[in-house]
Amino acid sequence: MLKQVTAILLLGASFPAISLAADNGAIRSITLSSGGLAQVSRSADVNSDGVIRIEVPLDQVDDILKSLVVNGSVGSVAGMALAGPQPLREAFKGLPFSLEALSSVPSLLTSMQGAKVSVTSDGKTVDGSILGIEARKVDDKATAYLLTVIDKDGAVETLVLGDDASVRFDDPDTRAKLAKATAAIARGKNDRTRAIDIRVNGAKNSGDIGLTYVVPSPIWKTAYKVVIDGKDKARLQAWTVLENASGEDWKSIKLTLTSAEPVTLRQGLHQLYWRERQEVPVNTASNNVLAPDSGDLSNRRRLASSAAMPAPAGGAMYAAKTMADAPTIATDELARPAEPMQVAAGNPAAATESDISATFELPGTYDLANGDTLSVPIMDASVEADMVDMYRAGSSVRNPIAAVMLKNTTGVSMPAGILTLYDSKAGYIGDSQLSALPKDDTRLASFATDRKVSISEQQTPKEEIASLKVADGVMNATVKYRQTTTYTVSGALDGERTVIIEHPIRDGWSFSSAESFGKTATHQRLKAVVPAGAEKVLTAVDEQLQSNSYALVDVEPDMLLGWSASTNDKALTDKLTSLADARKRQVAVQNELASLDSEIEKTGNEQERIRRNLGAVPDKSDLQKRYLKALADSEDQIATMNERRDTLQQESDRRGDRVTEIIRTF
Repeated sequence: MLKQVTAILLLGASFPAISLAADNGAIRSITLSSGGLAQVSRSADVNSDGVIRIEVPLDQVDDILKSLVVNGSVGSVAGMALAGPQPLREAFKGLPFSLEALSSVPSLLTSMQGAKVSVTSDGKTVDGSILGIEARKVDDKATAYLLTVIDKDGAVETLVLGDDASVRFDDPDTRAKLAKATAAIARGKNDRTRAIDIRVNGAKNSGDIGLTYVVPSPIWKTAYKVVIDGKDKARLQAWTVLENASGEDWKSIKLTLTSAEPVTLRQGLHQLYWRERQEVPVNTASNNVLAPDSGDLSNRRRLASSAAMPAPAGGAMYAAKTMADAPTIATDELARPAEPMQVAAGNPAAATESDISATFELPGTYDLANGDTLSVPIMDASVEADMVDMYRAGSSVRNPIAAVMLKNTTGVSMPAGILTLYDSKAGYIGDSQLSALPKDDTRLASFATDRKVSISEQQTPKEEIASLKVADGVMNATVKYRQTTTYTVSGALDGERTVIIEHPIRDGWSFSSAESFGKTATHQRLKAVVPAGAEKVLTAVDEQLQSNSYALVDVEPDMLLGWSASTNDKALTDKLTSLADARKRQVAVQNELASLDSEIEKTGNEQERIRRNLGAVPDKSDLQKRYLKALADSEDQIATMNERRDTLQQESDRRGDRVTEIIRTF
């Protein structure tokens, strides 16, 4: 942001406090940053004592102390001095009375106990040294103050201090201190500025050097006016809106704007700070003290691929030529309704591009009173523009948003700002917000809902086996997950539409579409031209591969059959089919075995219940006989089921061996 400085002279010495300066050197130029700072360059008036004096608002002092440099080809800087941050409080540090003591005669006399005075009140005068002041209640509302003094002969006198009381101190030094205090109070009541004295050695006249510093400033804004002419072109006019909040009027200054967003820091340099010290007790035995920081990203690839091609004639100078050809009219007028709409030509700034920002040097010089606002054009050019409908996937509204796709062919990056759109025939059509637009990049500026077009979307998920590999009895399956999103666009009945759909980017997924048209940081873009009254289908496919491992001995038969149907290897298909059949038979036996175990457990629990009941019934009773018969029957059932279980277990082991044998052949 800083312009070239011939010689930077560092400031460091200290001088006594100074009175406020009445005049500063003239401001030569101001550079306003979008970071909220202003670089001020001004002439330096050097007086006969070799001192440059500037007076600045108190709230700018910290930033001036941080950033002030003296630039010039001759001389050196000896130092800089200014009044402290609290001059009134510092002025009273060396006085025998406080600021509050000067509020009334009784308070002053109380703080000056022992001083020799001559006090007069109600026609009576006493002379002597002050002994004290006594406050006495006259009634519920009034208080009287009684002064007591001792004269040179030792006599003690008293005096009631009335509203007309006057005091004269005998000591000239005390009177001088009172005069100093009242002067400090007078200055402190209007403590809103600081005069800074810069002592310069070797500078003979004001033309030798200048001052540059950086102070806070309101952020300059950008308002765009765009007129669409229906021929893939648009007239773009950018105006800046800025304010003078510097504390002084600007007269015939050069204004420059920069879109850089620098790191901006502040520090209270014009403040008093005291180092905290650890207090330690007196120790006679030892002296030891313990130590205490978005657009179409695919443009980058397209630009990279065309970088080796020669630039078209006039490409880099397109904006400059457009501005040079435009008439210099300083207002933005609209044509009469009967004529095609157009904006009057502005007198734009000289724009230049750097690595991280664009700079706009406004033509001529400007006068702007402190507190006033200025609006002037900084760009007036013809740019590429396409009218489109934009729809973002997942929107709760089925109608797309009408937008204009602007390509920055001005040759410089344009700052963010609010945008007003006009149609050359229809007039005002809407507002939009334009984000920062680098040169040669594009931005969609949406401005209204297109109720004549509707869009629906449908998602169809699918998964399929991409590859199967078997090793050591483990199946490594790669599964392709695919989600197909279908966007159905029902076009307008009265005209063709260019539709752009923003499809969300899914991390870890690949994307493909026949209608692909670049992407943003968060969305893929699809583009299609929809004729009047027609319907168009756009398809977006997201795919992801996932690899999983399965022990074949535990895989479900249905999964094995699914794998066998998805592979083109006939030998692998046959083995998977055989394994699926073997696993199916094994699982059937295992299920029957598990069911039988459950039945055996249930019968055993019933036996336990019968045994408990036997212990609670009379001996040789009918109920006892009944329980004994039921117990014997359950024993027979368990014996039969155990025989069946042994048979099933043998069958399960045999079929398990068959599964293992098939797996071994993979």
